[in-house]
Amino acid sequence: MARLLRHGQHSPAWNMAVDEVLLNLCKSPTLRIYGWSLPCVSIGFFQSSDEVCAEAVFVRRPTGGGTVEHGHDLTYTVAFPRAHPLAKMGTAESYRVVHSAVAIALSSSGVEAHLCVGESGENSNFCFQKPVFHDVVDGAGRKLAGAAQRRTRDAVLHQGSLMVDLLPEKIWDVLVLKMTDIFQEPLMPDDLSAAEMEMAARLERERYSLDSWNHMR
Repeated sequence: MARLLRHGQHSPAWNMAVDEVLLNLCKSPTLRIYGWSLPCVSIGFFQSSDEVCAEAVFVRRPTGGGTVEHGHDLTYTVAFPRAHPLAKMGTAESYRVVHSAVAIALSSSGVEAHLCVGESGENSNFCFQKPVFHDVVDGAGRKLAGAAQRRTRDAVLHQGSLMVDLLPEKIWDVLVLKMTDIFQEPLMPDDLSAAEMEMAARLERERYSLDSWNHMR
């Protein structure tokens, strides 16, 4: 059974902790939709914290990529086992497939959207200032959606963000339908299990809330 988790607004540390839990305990394809309880930024796993403004609230993601500003964006996570066909596609192709679903969801909401077919010439640490292959862009080439993945022996985590103003709630309904096609099974509303909650609380406390994690590079 594929899982649909609709979460509200939570702290940066909790959001990243839950996403890592979905990677660590992934048994079936999962789509998580969530928000942020305060404006913040997330930085990629390999980024230096020196690249972040000293006044910014920030958290280090378990995935790579650049700096992403949160608070006005729309965020989602996709997790799936390594045995799933989506994982067997490889990083670039699975990225393209998921972002094709995002582009369709945006288009259905009245936003011109398609996949980027080239690399941006921008040299920036900020994710949304430099579109790359298979990012979602508008007609002017402005980046609308980006993502980063982490792959382990057992599962894949895909963390995505949409930076679009005034989108109707139905965008998520369309994305759910498209992810149902990708997962090849219906998404059933679910919530975190007791074991997932326990691991998330520990990761929030012992990793994502700590300077030793967020400033480790």
